[in-house]
Amino acid sequence: MQNAENDILERTNPQSLMAIPSETRTTNRATLPQAIDFGWRLHGKQVGVLPDSSLTLLPVCQGGAAALLAQYYADGDSLLSCLQCGACTVNCGLAGADGQFPRRQMTLLQLGETDKLVADPRIWFCFNCGDCTSHCPANAGPGRIMAAIRRLAVEQYSMPPWWSRLANQRQGFVGMLMAGIALLLATIAVGGSFSPQISPVRYASMLPHVTLNLFFGALSTLVMVTAVMGTARAWKAYTGEVVWKTDAGRLMNSLASVLREVATHRQFSACRQFPLSRWAHVCVFYGFATLMALAGVAATLIAFGASYPLPASSPFKIAGNIAAVLIIGGTSYFWAQRRRAGNEKDASWFDRVLLLQLLLVSITGVLAEIFRYANLAVLAYPTYFLHLAFVFVLLAGCANSKLAHVFYRTVALTAEQYIAIPDASVAGLDARRVAA
Repeated sequence: MQNAENDILERTNPQSLMAIPSETRTTNRATLPQAIDFGWRLHGKQVGVLPDSSLTLLPVCQGGAAALLAQYYADGDSLLSCLQCGACTVNCGLAGADGQFPRRQMTLLQLGETDKLVADPRIWFCFNCGDCTSHCPANAGPGRIMAAIRRLAVEQYSMPPWWSRLANQRQGFVGMLMAGIALLLATIAVGGSFSPQISPVRYASMLPHVTLNLFFGALSTLVMVTAVMGTARAWKAYTGEVVWKTDAGRLMNSLASVLREVATHRQFSACRQFPLSRWAHVCVFYGFATLMALAGVAATLIAFGASYPLPASSPFKIAGNIAAVLIIGGTSYFWAQRRRAGNEKDASWFDRVLLLQLLLVSITGVLAEIFRYANLAVLAYPTYFLHLAFVFVLLAGCANSKLAHVFYRTVALTAEQYIAIPDASVAGLDARRVAA
């Protein structure tokens, strides 16, 4: 009896314990009324209990987790400093009603429970806004740790895993850039010319549009195949079902709901430390989506024999320039945000490399256009070549770098909706039975 009472004392706040009749406190846990609050409160907000009995912090597990976290470019000592106080959960606008996110994920990582972590769709709820880190009394840096967990998940589901590990390292970025340069040089040697037209500047004289479209078309197809394979593995982990056995109606309803959320970026408003993050991400998201769509339109026009490049007054050209400006503005904001004192230590290479790639692609693209209009061949062709190399790096790591959150976060949110649909229907059926 005494052991049971001690266990209750460890998991219950004093106020809720005093509300329990003395005869109830001396019984075992199985007989306790369900109304008992086994969580606690912080700043007036409920922090839920972690119901998994395996989440018992052991020093041996903590040491293993520190090594694991260090492997993914985060500070293992910060993880060990986590007090499980719940401050991250209280200050996260996306924590949910159960009051477990991101505290539960921090605990799982402390225990080295990587299988549970990568199968948890909630790791993709985090926007890395820094609200949790700025209020952490132990300076555990939960924002950086959540980024490390997402990198772990990307590498777990990516195909092949070694490519993901390469794409998420500084040396890998340089290696991929060199590989892109080599492949582009080989493509020019086979289907282009190293003596392009000087005046007027015409990029197709160096690398014909058909050859260029075939090059990036093959790359994009390979990336999409690997992305589909990775997201299919993630879906099975999140839902327990293989993709081809899912309920198509439930899946489409869930996906439609998620796409509406993605389109509005409404949940970004929950981030309080950097309230402009929502609009900065809107700029980057829609700017990138616009450029990808325009690239597809251009490839289609070229395939049907349309003249290219388009004049500066073309609506497509104007839309592309606006999209590039949006990307530069949004990524510049996030870069400055990462460098601020309260958030700088949370920015890992996994996080920053995407910002760097987007900036390099956008800036070189704008400069290549300016140099072409100015007819500065000595600057135009090298800049255009570098632009294509940076595009190669961005696309080649699309399904294996932080950019993969476009796929995995969508799948995770859809899986949450998909799982909740039958639960809601069962709850409604039970309510109707009770009413009857």
